[in-house]
Amino acid sequence: MYRVPTTEIRAGMRLGKTIFSANGQVLLQAGTVLRESFIGPLLSYGITSVYVVNELAPDVEPMDVVSDQTRIQLKDQMHRTMEEVRAAVAVATHQRLRHFSPTIRTDGLKQTIDQIIAELLSNPKVAVSLVDIRCADEYTLSHSVNVCILSTLLGIELGYSLEELRDLALGTLLHDIGKVAIPPEILNKPGRLTPEESEIMKRHTVLGWELLKNQSEIPPTAAVVALQHHERWSGGGYPYNLRGTQIYRYARVCAIVDCYDAMTSDRIYRKGLSPAMALESLAGPMHGFFDPHILLAFLNCIAPWPVGSMVELTDGRKAVVVAAERGRADRPRVRVLLEPDGSCTPNPYEIDLFRERQVEILREVHEDADQYMREIAV
Repeated sequence: MYRVPTTEIRAGMRLGKTIFSANGQVLLQAGTVLRESFIGPLLSYGITSVYVVNELAPDVEPMDVVSDQTRIQLKDQMHRTMEEVRAAVAVATHQRLRHFSPTIRTDGLKQTIDQIIAELLSNPKVAVSLVDIRCADEYTLSHSVNVCILSTLLGIELGYSLEELRDLALGTLLHDIGKVAIPPEILNKPGRLTPEESEIMKRHTVLGWELLKNQSEIPPTAAVVALQHHERWSGGGYPYNLRGTQIYRYARVCAIVDCYDAMTSDRIYRKGLSPAMALESLAGPMHGFFDPHILLAFLNCIAPWPVGSMVELTDGRKAVVVAAERGRADRPRVRVLLEPDGSCTPNPYEIDLFRERQVEILREVHEDADQYMREIAV
């Protein structure tokens, strides 16, 4: 299964992952044979990419470490929470109140967070790459849910206790709550912000702190995550240019996951990076931004090449990723399907790249997968 832009859907492709609308309605069921006539309606729903079945290995499917049902439930609860806070902020702004603290209800959020923790703990060895199709107009909402899930996964990798995982999950879920007070024309601008707009956008950290710090049902650590998740390990972040251990540990977790999900997300104005490219950026030119211990733990549990990915090996063979485990996520097990000359492998076989150290993955070849499938079908 691999992701293609909605505009590149071709007749005969099979949908690999069920597509839901913003309110949880099923738009297209997994297994549906796609037609080019679907492109317009999907784009009208803000669906900019879809997952399709890799017909070279249709039996290979990624494992969802968090179920669609749980994800949709949390997204719906978070949507209601943000709308309630947004309405309260609008009233306070209209009444010119300088100090206010709307009550944020968290019972439903906490119950679903417990379900997420349980689901993640039930798959302790699987290296994760979230399989999430989101509507372009609900980026902030889906981003918050993804950051919560991946931060919780990272907390498990770091050995956090159950209570620590709960606090971390709630804090990262609410890390962008301050954006409810950012003008929509800036928050949803389909392009680069001006310097003035960027300064307004940066206020969401302090605004989030103000909204969360006096909440009786929310731990103080959540307010700190909202305030500090754009601080950087080596300094230079905002709002206070903190560095190193001046930044609270949950905020250091959130900083990594926040950047990763932002880089891999499709936006109206650009396509998201692949997991491999995003992880390479985090570990390379951006590594000074993050706590090195937490970054290493993140790299250990996130799959650069998700299960179902089509990849090219250093000797020219083409293979599909069939399994990836935490601690060795960059060297998954693959099934060889095509020889270096492009011919079909008569009897496809699997290689554990963790054991076969002389072979490495060179690149992803999703963009060529359709061509391979057509050649095989001839």
